[in-house]
Amino acid sequence: MKTVTKTALANVKQNKGRNFLCGCAIALTTFLIFVVLTVGYGMIRVQLASVDAYYPTYHIMFRQVSEKNTKALQVHNDIEEIGLRMDLGQIIDDDATIIMTAMDNNGIRLNKAELEEGTFPKNEKDIVVSKGVLEELGIQGKLGDEITIPYQIYEKDGMGYAKEDTFRICGFMESSDLNKEKKMYFVMNSMEYAKQMIPEADREYRVMFRLADAEHMTTDEIEERGKEIGEDFGVPERNVVENREYLAANYTDPSFVKGMIVVIVMVVLAGILTIYSIYYVSMIPKVQEYGKLKAIGSTKRQIRQMVFREGMLVTALALPVGLLISSFLSRWIMKQMITFMAGEDPLMQVAAELVKNGEVSLLHWWIYAITIMAVLFTSAVSLAKPMRIAAKVSPIEAMRYQGLEKRGKKVRKGYQNLTIFRLTKANMARNKKRTGITIVTLGATGILFMVVATILSCAAPKEIARKDIESDYKIKLETWGGDKMNPDRDWRQVQQNNPLTKAFIDQVRDVDGVEEVKVKTFMNGKIPKLSMDGEIWDADIIGLDASYAETLEKGEIQGHVTYEELEKGDKILMSANMLYWFPELKVGDSLKMVLNMGDDQVEKTFEIGAIGDYYASLGGSSFYLPQSVLEKMNPNNLNYTLEITVNDQKKNSAYQELQALADNSEYLVTGSYEEQLQEWEKNMRLTSVLCYAFLIILGGIGIMNLVNTMMNSIYTRRRELGMIQAIGMSEKQLIRMLQLEGIIYTLGTLAVSVGIGSLVGYGAFLYAKTKHMFQISEYHFPVVPAVLLICVVAFLQVLLTYGVSANFRKLSLIDRIRYAE
Repeated sequence: MKTVTKTALANVKQNKGRNFLCGCAIALTTFLIFVVLTVGYGMIRVQLASVDAYYPTYHIMFRQVSEKNTKALQVHNDIEEIGLRMDLGQIIDDDATIIMTAMDNNGIRLNKAELEEGTFPKNEKDIVVSKGVLEELGIQGKLGDEITIPYQIYEKDGMGYAKEDTFRICGFMESSDLNKEKKMYFVMNSMEYAKQMIPEADREYRVMFRLADAEHMTTDEIEERGKEIGEDFGVPERNVVENREYLAANYTDPSFVKGMIVVIVMVVLAGILTIYSIYYVSMIPKVQEYGKLKAIGSTKRQIRQMVFREGMLVTALALPVGLLISSFLSRWIMKQMITFMAGEDPLMQVAAELVKNGEVSLLHWWIYAITIMAVLFTSAVSLAKPMRIAAKVSPIEAMRYQGLEKRGKKVRKGYQNLTIFRLTKANMARNKKRTGITIVTLGATGILFMVVATILSCAAPKEIARKDIESDYKIKLETWGGDKMNPDRDWRQVQQNNPLTKAFIDQVRDVDGVEEVKVKTFMNGKIPKLSMDGEIWDADIIGLDASYAETLEKGEIQGHVTYEELEKGDKILMSANMLYWFPELKVGDSLKMVLNMGDDQVEKTFEIGAIGDYYASLGGSSFYLPQSVLEKMNPNNLNYTLEITVNDQKKNSAYQELQALADNSEYLVTGSYEEQLQEWEKNMRLTSVLCYAFLIILGGIGIMNLVNTMMNSIYTRRRELGMIQAIGMSEKQLIRMLQLEGIIYTLGTLAVSVGIGSLVGYGAFLYAKTKHMFQISEYHFPVVPAVLLICVVAFLQVLLTYGVSANFRKLSLIDRIRYAE
């Protein structure tokens, strides 16, 4: 076997060009697998390390648990540790939401609650606040000071009447920047005070717990066990909350593992296809050499071993190079990605700091092990067919083997006049398999490129943002119910004293730059027939004017009802969202609703005329009716949302005036299309960079195959081309022939990439639309990426043809004719 190994080593040195290309393909495959694993796993670990530093450590939380069930859960065999939290009320403040909560010692530990100074509540009237809360309330205070706070107690049907009490500041917690925009704060009271203020029958706890033996479970198993325990104690599934961030940071997530496997399989398949193609095409001129070895006594096994060992030697040289480059670049890639993502996100800023300080390890032994095994597997599979070709050809056949396909007994067709095109056609036809493999290899990467480009093209930020907000600017009422101290916030009260009056709407229309104002109305109530977990389902109805008739009809997915038919008032259009909760509902069913009309309630029965699928921008409601129908039923002012179209050139000034108008009423909130657009553009920019970077590297692997095919196509025909030149072919004609071969490869690759890729991309769009990925709904052919793909492939082909032909011309005509003698 020493002779076999020495022969394989000699072949590695002799076939430098072929093996260099294989080495590049193997190194790129190594790089891609390693970086995908390192960056993919590293991004998860870095984000989750930052989560792990701040987020609670419980596995599952049950909401709205009674005192009786809380005591039973505390002695449950499957629960290792349990903590309690009780939200007892809300501090009265016009500009922020300040929640009063109480936790026992286990609850404090499981929530990782930390103080800047002081201690947690020990006595009944102790309270922990933040400096942000004191600033919001306009109170000065330090440790030990007493402060008087007005608040409302939570009751079963909402919030109770205002109370006032005096507390002693025992500690300061850190003001959370994560809730800065929402202006939400927490203060912590003692559990004794909470129990004193809320009767036992009305107490509802948040029960946080860790499962026993969770270290042997996956995240899915932990979540499933939590739901089973909740079901045993009558906790509705909607009140079972998994601590997903913490679970993902500390336990195996099957979905993450599956995602990594899919990506690695894709890279390995691309590597197999490319490396196999390089070895297959390069095997053609080597078969004669192996035939001579068989003639002097080499066995089939020895020939196979020569091919295999040559390939493995190349892999052994290229693999460390790929690993070395990957190890150095992975950390840099991670830093760039996290810096790009961080922006103003505090959690990502923490993640960036962790990477910068090297607090999260990115390089793991198992990543090296998986990468090495994947690359060795790729090379071994790629060598299987070339090994069989080299071993099965007999010495006599090997002497005349040129890799040509068998044509049976067909008569060869000749020509009286030989042209450049006919010569090119003859060469390509002599080995259709080689040509096909090259085109398919490059085309496969092109297809994947077109699929990804199609999805990214369809996930247009402008369209997605428009699905969240229909107009340029929105002014909307902010209402809620069940608040005894703020009964005016209930929609039943607001509709009787609605700030969105005709005079206000006229003011909006008069703002310089406002081109159109559409008014959406709203009515709510209950559907006694439908209930979830013992609670009667709400009936929310959006009223739309006739300008929405076409939109409503186009969105219908079951049944059909026209706007004119809805105006009669006996039929209603239901949102497809209702089917998620009540799949038994269908077109033709009758629904009796109890609708709120100010202080009165009126029963009304509607027939479901059709079911439609609509975006949040239409109102995000459960039901839709013409405005005229709502106005006939309810004499109150039902105006709820103003959709405002603004002239592009006057947007800034118009937005300022509109905001000033909305600020005159505490009931109104605003939003703009530009705010939504910026958020989606940021998200899609990162996704696009990651996807295209992956495809560029994958494309580099495919290009190695094209280089190898072109080089072998020319160098295996040196003698043939030399003979043709000897009888009259000029150097210019030779170059034209090589260029024509390149054009055929280019056209074939583009036909597969753009042609088949467009069809597969459309299929991917339909799948994404069905699964609501990125809120995709409209198909957009990726024109710019497709043109870019065509230009890149054409440019590379021209560059390659020029380089190969320039190298070939260095040989003299005599050297070309004497080749292979």
